[in-house]
Amino acid sequence: MIKNHVGRPATKTDNRAKLITAARTLFVVNDYDKVSIRAIAAQANLDPGLIRYYFKSKLGLFNAMLKEISDPLMAQFSVVADQLSDETPYIIMQSYYRIMSHNPDFPKLIYRIASMQPTDVNQELKNILKNILQPKNLNLFSRLQNNGILDDNVDPKCAYLSFFSMMIFPFLMPNLFKTAMDITIAPEFMEHLAEQNNQLLHQGIFTSKTTNKDDLNDQ
Repeated sequence: MIKNHVGRPATKTDNRAKLITAARTLFVVNDYDKVSIRAIAAQANLDPGLIRYYFKSKLGLFNAMLKEISDPLMAQFSVVADQLSDETPYIIMQSYYRIMSHNPDFPKLIYRIASMQPTDVNQELKNILKNILQPKNLNLFSRLQNNGILDDNVDPKCAYLSFFSMMIFPFLMPNLFKTAMDITIAPEFMEHLAEQNNQLLHQGIFTSKTTNKDDLNDQ
């Protein structure tokens, strides 16, 4: 029987982290309105009052859950955005793969939120998502073009869509396809995929004046 007093943490155990983990587990497979505070607390084996103590509400917990994963990613994006080169897309992709390979269902959750029907609650969830994941580098490929890094025949919008597809699809890929192709979303495989995608970018959309890291290592 749980003996925690409502609203107060009783031990030094990281109950906050447990609640975030429990919320991520439930929200990935269920719609927001189908996940109750009690269900999250039961998943974490904690008192429901701790959700109010740490997060004020279910919505506050949902917000914290998104930020827990996205903050390191957004920080990395901001760093590399100021270091524009033909390696910038690769560094962004590599960082995304590295973080998401440990949270492979998170992109599915983001996709589901972004695709929700327009209701008041859903719009609030979308606003949270937009504020957290608001991309500061949607013009990345336009900037690459302006700096002479993109090939003259490449449309920046198409390049961005291709890049975004490379980033997202491995995590949205149905399990049936992954099983048929013997693909496992693991850190080692995703690192290899990032390197191969980097080669495709250099051979497909960048000018011949740019060199990738393998070329530099051979010199």
